[in-house]
Amino acid sequence: YDDIQKIWDEQNNKTMYAINEEALHKRIRTKRKKASFASTLTEFGLVAIAVVTSGFLFMKHFDDGNIYAILPGIALLLTAVYVIFARSRRKHIEKQFDQTMLGDLDQAIANVDFEMKRSKTFIWWYLTPIAIPVLLNMYMKDVSFLKWALIIGCFILSYVVVQFGLNVAQIPKKKALESLRNKLTEE
Repeated sequence: YDDIQKIWDEQNNKTMYAINEEALHKRIRTKRKKASFASTLTEFGLVAIAVVTSGFLFMKHFDDGNIYAILPGIALLLTAVYVIFARSRRKHIEKQFDQTMLGDLDQAIANVDFEMKRSKTFIWWYLTPIAIPVLLNMYMKDVSFLKWALIIGCFILSYVVVQFGLNVAQIPKKKALESLRNKLTEE
């Protein structure tokens, strides 16, 4: 039957494709590992930045008793705890996927989706908890207009950079992975 189908397809000028499943699965596994590594790198980076910055703030302002200067450090530590908790949840979810080609592909999509959700909510779980105490501390002091503009500009820039990464890297990556999954699952 296969030989007859092949002759029939050749007569109809249909292009024949052969899929190397092992190579495809290896490529999907690589995409899964890259997506997981990107999430891990982001998590460790956020935790490191939060801990180092909060340590700096504590050392600089602990003795002067300025609670408004210590609040950003506390917000950063709480953010680090949140990131660690979210990482633990993500790693638990990763273990639930099958070790098949589609399972690996679904895991890669889930990791990219996780990063997309983190980017979309960045303003709420990272930027706002840090910006409020920083701006409150600046309000309590006599701070120049230039410093206000610089700090607010940094907050805006961080938001723009995260949104740029979302639109340029994460959304296209998710679409490509979903397209591959659709091609593999359709008859």
